[in-house]
Amino acid sequence: FTRLTACGPFYPPRVEAIVNAVKYSPHLNEEQLRKSHELVMEFADVFALSIRKVKPVDFVKFHLQIPQNTTFLKKVHQWPLTKLQREYLFPVLDDMRCAGITHFIPSDEVKVVASIVLVQKAH
Repeated sequence: FTRLTACGPFYPPRVEAIVNAVKYSPHLNEEQLRKSHELVMEFADVFALSIRKVKPVDFVKFHLQIPQNTTFLKKVHQWPLTKLQREYLFPVLDDMRCAGITHFIPSDEVKVVASIVLVQKAH
């Protein structure tokens, strides 16, 4: 289901899929859960069921102001990912690659590397 089809963003099967895809805290009581579902249904037009459905914007450009001859570290100082971290991260990276957000580059084109920090949300 895509929000850009003739059925629109509030097509009932699409809204139902979004409500079911959202993860709700088990600590919510029935009233809080009902209100959460209603809120998600009200704003269903801002959700995408897949990263591939997100439309790129052409009215915002982001440019880093980095001097021409600046050099950065090219060695990653990171602990290996745990099994659970890999199981989460690798499919996300694959989705981003399939959606055209990221892509592989040759190692000689790498300008900078940084570690990835995966933490569980506090709430």
